[in-house]
Amino acid sequence: MEDIFREYKKSDYVQCEELVSQAWGFDYIFSSESLSTFAKYLYTKGAVMSSNYKMVVENQGQVVGFFYGFNERAKKPAKNLLFRLYLFIRLMSIKGSSLEKKTLLEALSNHQKNRLTVVENGKNEIVLFVVSKDYQRKGIGKKLWFGFKEYCIEYGVKSVIVETNKLGASRFYEKVGFKHLSDFDSLECQRFFVPRFFDFSSARSRCSFSNFAGAI
Repeated sequence: MEDIFREYKKSDYVQCEELVSQAWGFDYIFSSESLSTFAKYLYTKGAVMSSNYKMVVENQGQVVGFFYGFNERAKKPAKNLLFRLYLFIRLMSIKGSSLEKKTLLEALSNHQKNRLTVVENGKNEIVLFVVSKDYQRKGIGKKLWFGFKEYCIEYGVKSVIVETNKLGASRFYEKVGFKHLSDFDSLECQRFFVPRFFDFSSARSRCSFSNFAGAI
């Protein structure tokens, strides 16, 4: 059956979160089921709320991929301080696993601190991008990326960055034109990969850091 590319709807959330869980393996990272559930929500819902471009790919009624992006020249997502407060309260209310909770908080703080040494917040960025393993290598990822690229071009955007991992999607981004900018250490994911930034920028745009970015 044909893949359907369409805008994200709130009803897609559960399936998108499941794709994130499969891609990141949260159920294996955390011994606490409650903490694993929280991590899935933190990554997925947090990405939804910080993006102003959201697309999904549907096949036979199932979401098999999605793309959340941020375009600094488009209408900004609403800032939601209550959401951050809710996350903190929800995390603190999880019973047991105090060491894992502390480790998670420290890891998130460490990740953000080190990330800011290579790129400031609020830049054009691929926020979260997942395609089901069963549907990879079929051109879906490229089509999702090029959709966001065209959207950015309409706004005169010259550069887009993405944070990815050294052992995972780096090759994909390089194949579609991104350039490696920099690596940075992160307690959040040191057991699995080294975070990298890539940039996709126009020939006239120059980047002084080194994760992944691309030319528009």
